[in-house]
Amino acid sequence: MKIEYTCGSSALLKNINDINLELICAEEDEIVNELKRLKTNTSKVHEIPVNDTLELLDKCGRLWLNRDYSRKHIEILSHILNQSKELVTYELESTMHALLKENMKTIIEDELGNYDILDKWIDTNYGKVHRQPRGLMFHNVSGNAFVVIPMSMAMGLISKNCNLIKVSGDEPYFAYAFYNSLCEIDPTIKDRLSVMYFNSEKSSIYETIVKNSDCVIHWGGEHSGRVIAELCARYNAHLIMHGAKISFEVIDDTENINSTAQEIAKDIVCWEQKACLSPRIVFVNNKVNTKLLTKAIGEELKRVTEIIPKTYLNPWTSMKIIQDRQYCLLKYGIKKNQKVEIYSSYNSDYTIIFNDKMPDKEDIDRCFNRFIFVCPYESSDEVYNYVENNLKEYLQTMGYSGNDQQFIEKMTLLGVSIVTKPGEMPLHRPGTSHDGIYNLNEMTYVVSSQL
Repeated sequence: MKIEYTCGSSALLKNINDINLELICAEEDEIVNELKRLKTNTSKVHEIPVNDTLELLDKCGRLWLNRDYSRKHIEILSHILNQSKELVTYELESTMHALLKENMKTIIEDELGNYDILDKWIDTNYGKVHRQPRGLMFHNVSGNAFVVIPMSMAMGLISKNCNLIKVSGDEPYFAYAFYNSLCEIDPTIKDRLSVMYFNSEKSSIYETIVKNSDCVIHWGGEHSGRVIAELCARYNAHLIMHGAKISFEVIDDTENINSTAQEIAKDIVCWEQKACLSPRIVFVNNKVNTKLLTKAIGEELKRVTEIIPKTYLNPWTSMKIIQDRQYCLLKYGIKKNQKVEIYSSYNSDYTIIFNDKMPDKEDIDRCFNRFIFVCPYESSDEVYNYVENNLKEYLQTMGYSGNDQQFIEKMTLLGVSIVTKPGEMPLHRPGTSHDGIYNLNEMTYVVSSQL
């Protein structure tokens, strides 16, 4: 399969889960020309009414919600991501619903305070206020959760910036497909949006892009995040960082163990735990029947797997899960002499490690593809201290069942930026902050007029 991005002339052959891809890569001189082209359009793009962009996004979202249209893309994505078509469909449709006009309108109002503030000057107590785009935005997109792509693009378009998207080598297809669908509806989208792929090992390309960008949004891991942050500091480009994050659930109390287990299982399945808001550990208060809850989670994962199955295109994924399962049993059960039990499928469909102590941080990084730790606690201070000592730099979402508002206050002071009910961790409701910030707020700047 040949994937031709907005610009590029050299081909790179890549095999992902036995799909042969021919990626058309951009070289540094071609990227420079594309940056110049986008920059010349900033004034023209500024004149596009927000409502026109929302209409475009709404049409595109509805297009992808038509399964006759999205079916072929889902099949390709399923293969590249090593996820079942059922799971890709579930994740994709949730994202496309977010693009519908009523939801985008809510995002603008909640993040910027006024729907019209990007189009006109708004009266205030001191005069008038307006939001202006930063100019040229570079989106550095990772491949762990493909659904961030349309949201990053949408925010860049709504904020009236011109946007350069660099796709991930791990998942190089969806940004290209989504961009093409926008172009089908409105070919002029090319004036303000460009999608490309280039060799990330060529560090000079990143430097060239950041040097010529007004704003950078980064979705990715720690190493790439550090590289981007250093470049933004050097060239005074505004940075919006969505780096490596870890999320978890706290079951402090529950009225129904089976219902809570059902909701936890929903959270675990989405994105095969590769997204930053997917839980990797479940803390359970000892006053809850922890063993019964753990068994119930296992039963629910078994049931959910029948509805949203796992895909085994890559044998290494299956082998690694089984190895990690055995490693944790030996490490905690024998070497550390802790009370460890494993609740799992016979194959690698799901793994629950019940441990009466908290796991080491390094083992939290094993929690992908339906692999979860369940750990009981006596006092909420145990959870707080563990998170502070192991996860503080990576905090994002906390699924919470209970009514201890003081605990919620402490955890959000520590760095948790989203608190949800179990079962709602994957639901990024319109207007919700992301990593403690509003993207539209960061992609624009405030202009105050006191005339």
